[in-house]
Amino acid sequence: MSVIAITNQKGGVGKTTTAVSLSTGLAQQGYKTLLIDTDSQCNSTDTYRAIVEDTATLYDLLFEGEKAVDCVQHTQAGDIIPCDPLMEGAEQRFPNDNSRSFILREKCEELKSLYDYIIIDTPPTMGVILSNVFTYANGVIIPVTCDRYGLAGIDRLCQTISSAQRYTNSSLKILGLVLIKYSERLNICKEISEGLPEVAETLKTKVFETKIRESVSCRESQSARQSIFEYAPTSTTAQDYISLCAELTKGA
Repeated sequence: MSVIAITNQKGGVGKTTTAVSLSTGLAQQGYKTLLIDTDSQCNSTDTYRAIVEDTATLYDLLFEGEKAVDCVQHTQAGDIIPCDPLMEGAEQRFPNDNSRSFILREKCEELKSLYDYIIIDTPPTMGVILSNVFTYANGVIIPVTCDRYGLAGIDRLCQTISSAQRYTNSSLKILGLVLIKYSERLNICKEISEGLPEVAETLKTKVFETKIRESVSCRESQSARQSIFEYAPTSTTAQDYISLCAELTKGA
C-alpha cells in the first residue's frame, strides 16, 4: 500500500485539486483508493460532498476514539475520511510527548489491507498535523506552479520532510515535483520547467514528466464541487491527471 501526501506550504498551487484528482483518477483505473483530508479548510471534503455534522470525521479518529473504518465515507466521488472545522484548533489536543507525531499512523493501521493507495491532502502550515502526515506517509508529491513564486517555501518544506525522515519516518521519500497550471505559450512556464530538474536534483528527487495544464474546466469543477473527471473528463487537465496517475503507478 502506498500512502502519498500532497503538500506545499504556498497557497494556490493546486494542492487540493491534485489530491482529489489523483485519488479519483487512481480509483478510475481500478485501484482501491482512499482520500484523507487533513486540512481544516475542508476543501477536499467539500469536493467529495462528505458530511461533517453528526458523523465520524478525522477529528473523531484522532481524538474521540473512533475507528478508522468507521470514519470512512463512501461517496459518489470515492472513499474519504473527511476533515472537520474543529481541526483548526486541534493542535493543542495532541499529547505533549514523543507519541504526538505517531497518532495518525497508529489510528490508520487497520486500513493497510483495505486500500492500494491512500492520498492525503495536507494543511498549508507547518505543525503537528503535518508532522503526523509525514510520519504516516511513505511518499510526498510537491505541486509547483508555473509562476515567479512557484518555488517559494520549497526549502523550508524540504527541511520539515528531512526532519521527519531523521526522527519519525526513515522510509519517507519525495516522489517528485509536478508542474501545475502549465502553459506552453508562457515564457515563465518554460523557464521554470527548464530550471526545475536542478531543484529536484538538490532535493534528491525527480520532476514528473507530466505537466498539468490549466483549463477553465478545472476552475469550474471546483465551483461545482466535483472532481475534474466528473465535471470535464475530456478536458486537458483531466487528461494530464490521468497521465500523472499512470506515471505514478508505473513507478510504484
